Amino acid sequence: MIEKDFSIYHLEYFLTIFVRVLGVMSFAPIFGNQTVTRRVRIFIAVAFSFAVFVAYPYTPLGYTTFIGYTFILLKELVVGLSIGFTSNITLTIIQMAGQFIDRELGFSMVSNFDQTFNTETTITAEFYNMLFMVIMLCSDMHYFVLSALSDSFELIPIGNAAIDTGIIYDTMIQYISDYFIIAVRISLPIQISIMLLNVVLGVLAKTAPQMSMFVIGIQLKIFIGFAVLFVTLGFLPNITQFLYGEMQDIVTNILKAYIPVT
Repeated sequence: MIEKDFSIYHLEYFLTIFVRVLGVMSFAPIFGNQTVTRRVRIFIAVAFSFAVFVAYPYTPLGYTTFIGYTFILLKELVVGLSIGFTSNITLTIIQMAGQFIDRELGFSMVSNFDQTFNTETTITAEFYNMLFMVIMLCSDMHYFVLSALSDSFELIPIGNAAIDTGIIYDTMIQYISDYFIIAVRISLPIQISIMLLNVVLGVLAKTAPQMSMFVIGIQLKIFIGFAVLFVTLGFLPNITQFLYGEMQDIVTNILKAYIPVT
């Protein structure tokens, strides 16, 4: 229920909520995509901030000067950016797997502009990323970001957060190790197939030197690579579910790093 005695202090409280929400919307999956215009992001941020403002009771902000209020806004922005960024970096795993696949197929020289990260990416990485985003939308996984954002206001009250750098350090180290392991596991079927093909082509090059194995090998790599790629697409929903679990773990650990000041 909206309080009738709305004052400048309530407006300041609403702005702090808006800053945290806007930080999440800047990087979060689906919402932080460059195809989503800034006006849409701001509209979603304002609507979600208003819902949080109504749902949670107003608590006075502990500041005395303008500098103190600015410091509170900066802390809320850092919290929001952390939630949005950590929920989005799990997408880089699927992109790394696509780059490993393109390197084996010979497509690593062909690149597209990825609007999600504003970087150059390969064809298979972009294809995997698009399928991953579609599965996220169809399975309502993007609601986890909104749920985590809503829970953050209960776990981390406005203006009452302190950063535990040890938890953030351990979380990022664990993510970096999982980053390469999961990416290699996703691309492993194609890597093994191309490795076996290279062995067969090497044997044929010795037994039949008159054949141009270089020309034949390029065509066979593309054909076998695409065949294995389409066969393994059936496992993409399971891969998406696994990456969704990784997203939950890293966002949860990041939220634990912002321990309220007692």
